[in-house]
Amino acid sequence: MFRLPFFLFFLLLIPMRAPLAAETDPQPREYLWSVVPQFSPTAVHRDWTPLLEELSRRTGYRFRLLPASGFDEFERALFNGGYDFVYANPYQTLLAHRKQGYIPLVRDEQRRLTGILVVRKDSPYQSPRDLDGKTIAFASPNAFAVSLYMRAMLREQEGIDFTPLWAGTHSNAYRAVLLGRADASGGIYRTLEKEPPSARHLLRIVYNLPSTITHAVSAHPRVPESVRQEVQLTLLDLAQSEQGRRLLSAVFLPQPIAADFERDYRPLASLNLDDYVVLPR
Repeated sequence: MFRLPFFLFFLLLIPMRAPLAAETDPQPREYLWSVVPQFSPTAVHRDWTPLLEELSRRTGYRFRLLPASGFDEFERALFNGGYDFVYANPYQTLLAHRKQGYIPLVRDEQRRLTGILVVRKDSPYQSPRDLDGKTIAFASPNAFAVSLYMRAMLREQEGIDFTPLWAGTHSNAYRAVLLGRADASGGIYRTLEKEPPSARHLLRIVYNLPSTITHAVSAHPRVPESVRQEVQLTLLDLAQSEQGRRLLSAVFLPQPIAADFERDYRPLASLNLDDYVVLPR
């Protein structure tokens, strides 16, 4: 009689151990992923969400896409280490490595990044020299080929002066020209190609920059090495299937290869563009 309550109490303890153990089981961590705002947040969600869902399905990790509303917001978070994974332009990749140690994982093998200067097709401008003293639209100060590198070359190689108009995205910069708010716009071929034909066919290219290395997917060093490697290998493996190539092509990674900071991005320091960088407040 005296032993029965103690025995029942002991039995009640047994089923409590299973859920307690389950609660301490490691759960897949959610990693924050952001993308340089070449396009609107809506377009970023459209293009990147299917890829990140497939990446999550294959790796078992969760990736939360957080598009930035503009370049200042994106770079402020990037340079403060706010993202676990990021798709950034070449000079942002260089600066993010300097400031936070971000590690490039994947870049595209074939496509090079070529900055272009566009004007309205019916405008009288035929070369950069014709734009001396004019207004030129740029996505942002640190958008690499469309602004940072472009502004340096226009001032130092072409010897022209101009008024910059910060438009926020590549698309907005093109539209500033079409609407007459700017005489020209910085751009790159791949974003111009994504514009609707009704806009693209009204623009004309008057200047090309030398081609450079393109954007990279990078990871913050706090992300465990095993996770970084799995993400890298999965992105590379996606290129082996037709479905995977479609997902990668939508985000400008049709032929991904492993990126290497020393080989691919440190040489950009030789362009001496730091004087043209505008750090977000």
